[in-house]
Amino acid sequence: MAFREDLYVRGEAKVGGDLETRGAVNSYNTVALANIASDTTSIHVLESGKEYFFGTATGIAGAADGANAVTFQLPAPRQIGEKIKIVPQNAAVVAKLLGISSAVPATVNITYFAIEAGAVVETASTATGVNGTDNTMVKLSASHYKIGDVIECTSSSATNWQVRIIGAGGLIVADDIAVAAGNVGGYIS
Repeated sequence: MAFREDLYVRGEAKVGGDLETRGAVNSYNTVALANIASDTTSIHVLESGKEYFFGTATGIAGAADGANAVTFQLPAPRQIGEKIKIVPQNAAVVAKLLGISSAVPATVNITYFAIEAGAVVETASTATGVNGTDNTMVKLSASHYKIGDVIECTSSSATNWQVRIIGAGGLIVADDIAVAAGNVGGYIS
């Protein structure tokens, strides 16, 4: 790369409007999601390089939860090393499902690891295919996430996301999380 100042937009180095290089997005920009709308069909499209705080009606840590099921949709990764972080802020468990899906389920799958007290309690990979037909999504059962838990998503290639669901409160045990077909509309059900 030439010796000049570059402008970075979403991990891409741009000079004079021409794309010169692509870099993995390894640092986070913070986004607070307050009371994600719709009780069952919410899909929140995520972007690499962002840290998402969610789970309360106001977006403030420890506030009352929004009591909504939500599906987080991971983007198509461009390369290895892209990162997304999801941080629940609800003080009490939300008695609703949490889903993680891919923007391109036909070609990008998800490998998840559920971790409690430093030990892996569950791991599996989604299929590639069609939402609503094939097991293309990750489904975390209701009442199994709250403040202190962290979901870390890292692309391991242009066709795979590794998702580590790190529980802090002992809420996740085997069979609380699984692959699922979800709804043809792209949300967990």
